[in-house]
Amino acid sequence: MTGENEQENQYRLCPSCGNFSHVLERHFFCILCGTKLIDSCVKCGTSIIHPHGKFCHHCGASYKTDQTRTD
Repeated sequence: MTGENEQENQYRLCPSCGNFSHVLERHFFCILCGTKLIDSCVKCGTSIIHPHGKFCHHCGASYKTDQTRTD
């Protein structure tokens, strides 16, 4: 399990609108559009460490998806 020190530079991003939240805030859904946030690259699994990033710093995959919330 990851400790708080390891999570200091990790973020969750909204793959739909690009909003972000620090992992320590424990937000799991976007407060702007309701989409489930991601905390790692869906292609390679690397943690998201740049809050304004649009692409994975490890493999270059886009964080953006066409995922929308369905209730």
